[in-house]
Amino acid sequence: MNSSAGTASTEFGVTATVVNHCMVASRGISFGSYDPTSPSAMTAQGAITARCTKGDSVSVALNQGASPAPGSTAAVPARRMTNGSSYLPYHIYIGAPPNKEEWGAGGAGRSEPPAQVAAAWSTPITFITYASLPAGTNVPAGEYSDVVTATVTF
Repeated sequence: MNSSAGTASTEFGVTATVVNHCMVASRGISFGSYDPTSPSAMTAQGAITARCTKGDSVSVALNQGASPAPGSTAAVPARRMTNGSSYLPYHIYIGAPPNKEEWGAGGAGRSEPPAQVAAAWSTPITFITYASLPAGTNVPAGEYSDVVTATVTF
């Protein structure tokens, strides 16, 4: 008896959905010791870093902080650090000095830095926070602080 092997074939699909994902981290801003009698403003930097899915358009908005000054808005924040009932005003700017455009939450390229496109998950995007503490602020001695929330959109 002759037996022959037969064959048959079929096709099947293979699918995957790549999700948008970002991991974010921040490095705070520390001005160190402030001398209100100094004629010079103090500057400091921090950073917000995002690792995102390739091709994501990434933007960062900053809120007004925990104790904004009267008249402060999301787009043009007037931030203040506190020590009890005393306030020490400070600024976070979109760009390096001499830039004086406050970094707020009004939209990428308006009151936020322009969005950046993620090149790869392994390549972090870093947004530098340029901060300034004005000279000659008349406040009592003590430890002042604030908390700012960065919202990363991708």
